Amino acid sequence: MSDADGRAAGRSGFADLLLDSRVRAGFSQEELAEAAGLSVRTIRELEAGRVARPRKDSVRLLASALGLGDPEPFLVAAGHGSVRPVIAVGAPAPTGMRWRGTRPIPDGLVGRDKELAELADLLRQNRLVTLVGPGGVGKTELALAAADRFSGVDTTVVVVDLTTVQRDAAVPSAILDAFGTAPGTSDLDDVLSGRQPGDLVIVEDNAEHVLDGVATVANRMVRSFPGVGVLVTSRIPLGLPDEVVRRVEVLGVPRNDRDFAEIAASPAVEMFVRRAARVRPDFTLTPENAATVARLCQRLDGLPLALELAAARAGSLPVETILSALDDRFRLLSGPRRFGAPHQRTLADTIAWSVDALSDAARQLLYRASMLGSPFTLDAVVGVCTGTPIDPLDVPMLLAELVDKSLLQPVLEFEQLYGARYKMLETIREHAYAGLTSQGTDLTEFRDRAVTWCAEYVKGLEGAWSSPDRERRYRAANANSATFEVALERAAELEAWDTAAQIVLGFRIAWQYQASVAQSGIRWAVECAEHVVDKEVSGMLLTIAGRLSNLTGDVRAARRHYGEARTLTSPESEMGLVARGGWVSSGSLLLDTASLAEIPALVADARAHGNVQRSATVQAICGLALARWGRLPEAKELLLAWEAALVNPGVYPDEIAYMALSRVSLELGDLAEARRWAELARDSQASDDPERTKIAGCLAMVEFAEGRFAEAQALLDEADADIRGHRGYFDYLVMLYRSRLARRTGDLPAARLAIRDAVSRLQVEGRVVYLLDVLPEAVAVLHAAGQSAAADLLCGQLLAWQRTMDPPMLPSAWAVLQESCSSATQAPGWPEPDPAEAVRRLADDVLRALS
Repeated sequence: MSDADGRAAGRSGFADLLLDSRVRAGFSQEELAEAAGLSVRTIRELEAGRVARPRKDSVRLLASALGLGDPEPFLVAAGHGSVRPVIAVGAPAPTGMRWRGTRPIPDGLVGRDKELAELADLLRQNRLVTLVGPGGVGKTELALAAADRFSGVDTTVVVVDLTTVQRDAAVPSAILDAFGTAPGTSDLDDVLSGRQPGDLVIVEDNAEHVLDGVATVANRMVRSFPGVGVLVTSRIPLGLPDEVVRRVEVLGVPRNDRDFAEIAASPAVEMFVRRAARVRPDFTLTPENAATVARLCQRLDGLPLALELAAARAGSLPVETILSALDDRFRLLSGPRRFGAPHQRTLADTIAWSVDALSDAARQLLYRASMLGSPFTLDAVVGVCTGTPIDPLDVPMLLAELVDKSLLQPVLEFEQLYGARYKMLETIREHAYAGLTSQGTDLTEFRDRAVTWCAEYVKGLEGAWSSPDRERRYRAANANSATFEVALERAAELEAWDTAAQIVLGFRIAWQYQASVAQSGIRWAVECAEHVVDKEVSGMLLTIAGRLSNLTGDVRAARRHYGEARTLTSPESEMGLVARGGWVSSGSLLLDTASLAEIPALVADARAHGNVQRSATVQAICGLALARWGRLPEAKELLLAWEAALVNPGVYPDEIAYMALSRVSLELGDLAEARRWAELARDSQASDDPERTKIAGCLAMVEFAEGRFAEAQALLDEADADIRGHRGYFDYLVMLYRSRLARRTGDLPAARLAIRDAVSRLQVEGRVVYLLDVLPEAVAVLHAAGQSAAADLLCGQLLAWQRTMDPPMLPSAWAVLQESCSSATQAPGWPEPDPAEAVRRLADDVLRALS
């Protein structure tokens, strides 16, 4: 109905125009983002052509930042000028277009560019499209905008508001009323007949309570009138054979509350800030309020209605107060909202509208599932939530009903690895939880059942580590981590510490599969260790706390937990070996020479233990520690002993050990071996490993060493998005090599930023030994930037370190330092009594010089 090809070409043209203009202006993406007041992510998405139609205000900001006197060429290329053959959302209707009913709100959509483009295309290709999703998710605004985007100048759009229709039989009359026909003067066939394809789009809004009537009429329209397109919004699909269903998701929320750029790029944050500015014109997102706004949007699940209602309070309440009041969100978000469907004027009404329509068994299942946490699995529901009126055999059907009615969302990501999982929006969970607590002793009963179920579940994990399907079993357990949290909370209330300890011990490996829940494991391991009587059990629990602390980047805490665990566990026992290995590993990161002194005895005890898998793991841990310390031949020997053990049942590949072998080979100058090990690391990495950057960094080092700089850059670019989404253990390598590549091409701002980030991250996490890899690159960046005095001062300190301290810098780092230090002399006052403190001091000097 509109020139889709022309619009696609317009998008491509804008991407090319923006890139060319930025390059001519001499801006990097980061510099243009700062000048325009936009996020770097936005610039990347625009230049890649992934934004269907950039917003006018963003286009104008870019034109101004680039010094363009007339922004019109930019606006035209972005689809806002005279060449765009479709109608902008909320723009006045051109001559010839007929629109009856509610129009889109100008600037009503935020973060829906992809969905809007997809939906407009679906309307071109399909006769019946239904948008489904929970109440308040923004189905209506998206449908109206899509109809507007789809429509040509001769298209009639008729919007039918079904909220006041009480009976299925009244649906045809409601449609006729929307056309503006006088009662009794025509029937539906009269107004639908004779239409050509693209002439008419009917938007049937809020259909879930008259679903049969809407389905009957929609089926007749698409089968009998080929010129009619139908777009339906509903919390439940119609269930017709010709229907194309698309779920409308909540707006994306920031994954953390620390990264200002990521917070500003979040659609949920953007919507909240826009709406808050309507009631408080001076409201903007700032570094000072960004963390609070991010947490607010996270608590509200990115649900547009909740964000809108919360933003309406910003005119009279500070954001901090709004956030703290969310514990009683239904009272806080009760208005004011004077428009929209009656059942969507408060958050409570919106949720109750869907819950009241459930069957009794489905409603009870929703109530009971609310105490499981989110996400949860079908197994957990069957194990904890069944009993009158819920038959275990009916649970799959009832879960399907809750999904169909948009009260649960299936978690499809990594479904093959984790199995079927479901999540419940926090606003829905609070409503359902209130329903459960109102039913006498139900809450206590089902929380007690969660303890029993989890205690039995972990018994089934015994021996999983050595089984061929250990990945599946541990990932299935990890999928229930929220339910285990509920069980441990209840066990703590009951002071059933022995039961809680057994749950923690059984669940320990499953926590390692997801860094975001590892903090919970640390908390429970430490708390149980403080309360159990058996010292051996307490030591085992602290070993778990050490392992999880190390995974989350808190090396100092890991060292503390491992150190205490060593005094409580039998040194030759399996968990005793794990505690000792963890103590050695964390100590090597903190430059503690006492840790390395224990390696010979630890390796001997591991080999005598009798468990091939445990022996192999300990040798790999010790090999990693020696590699960090620069003892490359000894490290390689232990790592190869681990690799040789892979032929034994129950011993499985570990990408970290392969990466260590690659790094050792690289430092020893064997590039072919380095590549072979790096590729084995890549092939053994789990597809859902949240720390995907480590493999990219490992392969990039090999490519860089072989002079394949473009390939190395491509790997680092691939890793960049992951770095911004989480704190990964090996991110510093990606940053280090980004700096080396940027310095090589003369992009000194990028090199400075990358090396500063690497130093900052290692400082915060306490991984001091890796600073010895990074600080020589900082010297090179300072020299390249013309800061020779600061560079020579740091270089002299590092020369003194290399000649007087242990461990020495690895060959690749030492080579970078030698290239940059022709004018520096060794600093006096070395050796230093506290190696870790000396390196931290040098890192602080670097951060000051680079800031």
